[in-house]
Amino acid sequence: MNRQQIIRSVAIHLVFWIFWFIAPILFSSGERGFRLPEHPGYYFRSIFTIGLFYLNYFWIIERSLFQHKVVRFVLMNVVLLTLVTGFELIQQAFFHPGGRPGGAADLTQNMRPPIFLMLMGIFFSYIFIISIAVAIRTTTRWIKLDDQRKTLENENLKSELNNLKMQLNPHFFFNTLNNIYSLIQIAPERAQEAVHRLARLMRYHLYETNSEKVSLKGEIEFVDNYISLMKMRSTSLLDVKFNYSIEDNEARIAPLLFVPLIENAFKFGISNDVSSEILIEISELRNEVVMTVQNTIFDNPEAIPGHSGIGLENLRKRLSLIYPNAHEFRAESVGDKFMVLLRLKLG
Repeated sequence: MNRQQIIRSVAIHLVFWIFWFIAPILFSSGERGFRLPEHPGYYFRSIFTIGLFYLNYFWIIERSLFQHKVVRFVLMNVVLLTLVTGFELIQQAFFHPGGRPGGAADLTQNMRPPIFLMLMGIFFSYIFIISIAVAIRTTTRWIKLDDQRKTLENENLKSELNNLKMQLNPHFFFNTLNNIYSLIQIAPERAQEAVHRLARLMRYHLYETNSEKVSLKGEIEFVDNYISLMKMRSTSLLDVKFNYSIEDNEARIAPLLFVPLIENAFKFGISNDVSSEILIEISELRNEVVMTVQNTIFDNPEAIPGHSGIGLENLRKRLSLIYPNAHEFRAESVGDKFMVLLRLKLG
């Protein structure tokens, strides 16, 4: 456990024991005021209570309940309760007024409940303390497992982001370099511009996306360069429109959320024989980002079957982890168009 978890656990135990031992004294003080119990049985019972609690907390629960061995848990506590009840009988015999061998008769003896009822009350109080130990131990374990789950989800999230970066790197850059090579002879100015865009893309991709959040302005610039290079690989029959508007230039967003949607549009929205259209819009207003992508639907024989679905599904997982209850994502086919809406609350 880290330091914060240790402090939280110690605080819970302190509050519980203060309430357990002090509250009965305060409520029973009456006109006498606050006085510590003089009867030795109170202190013996306190030792039994603490011992029973921590035996369960540190040992019995861990080696029985958490290993799904309920019978072992019950048997071990039955043995402990039997021993503790036996000690209670002994201390009642030796320390209770009028109960010691040869002791003076206690005038209030007849006013006390029968020993059986007293022992039953004590017995059930010990069962209650075991239940509290189970509740606190189980809650502590649940919090620990939840922290581990969140840590693992964060690690998986980082792995998915790195995987996305690795997917983008080789195939995309290799094809882009081939296109630039073919442009050098016929359109050197366009080739020069493409090299410049690719360099900016690589620089952003390698150095800026390692943080959990990046500048929205930088992300849109990355998208603009990405779209320009994708257009360079496409035919003249493709019409691509990209519009964006940002109200807050300091707004920050998780990196590379837009790329799968754009990649999907270019993969399934392009034909070598028929005119096609891709419309991409990104806007940021009052700390909310809205992205819409619309493309014509074509069957792309070069696309890997199921790859698009996996890409969008991975995006959904990332959104649920990074923006829980703060995002809206819809993807649907309307006629011959495929439409995507992504809405994020950045606050």
